[in-house]
Amino acid sequence: MQQAMEHTVHSLMTAAEAAPGQGVSFARQTEALRKSGEFPNIAIDGVGFMISFKAAVIEGMEVVFIVIAVGATGHMLLSASLGALTAGLLVILLGLVLHKPLARIPENTLKFSVGVLLSAFGVFWIGEGLHLPRFGEDRVMVGPIFCFGCTALGAVRIIRHRAAVQRGLSR
Repeated sequence: MQQAMEHTVHSLMTAAEAAPGQGVSFARQTEALRKSGEFPNIAIDGVGFMISFKAAVIEGMEVVFIVIAVGATGHMLLSASLGALTAGLLVILLGLVLHKPLARIPENTLKFSVGVLLSAFGVFWIGEGLHLPRFGEDRVMVGPIFCFGCTALGAVRIIRHRAAVQRGLSR
């Protein structure tokens, strides 16, 4: 939940132009790493590869721990493992198919959307853990997604307005 909120806050600040975009920061850091000599210029972007590899390993370890926890709790380790394997293969397949269309979407827009969705799912799972009643089964997710999305878009407008007022006062 904290990671979802961090994604959402950073994307809000970037959308409101109150924080620098990811592209500038990424370019600066990539150039510094290239100049250090650790990652020579080759056909494969070494920095991008290492960052992606480390992120994939961390996420993979999370999946392993979750599968073991869920499988061991219900004495269903085999079915939980098969489900995780199937999901992993599906994600790889979708990544191959959707890579080019997703590359056209601005990074901040993706982070904003993911932050809203993760926040909404976090609230949903908290309700599940507390055994709160769900009216409308899984369709209940529409409400939190809508609320988080509207709140986040409203926050962008407020932050943009405040930033504009501050720029006007500082001149």
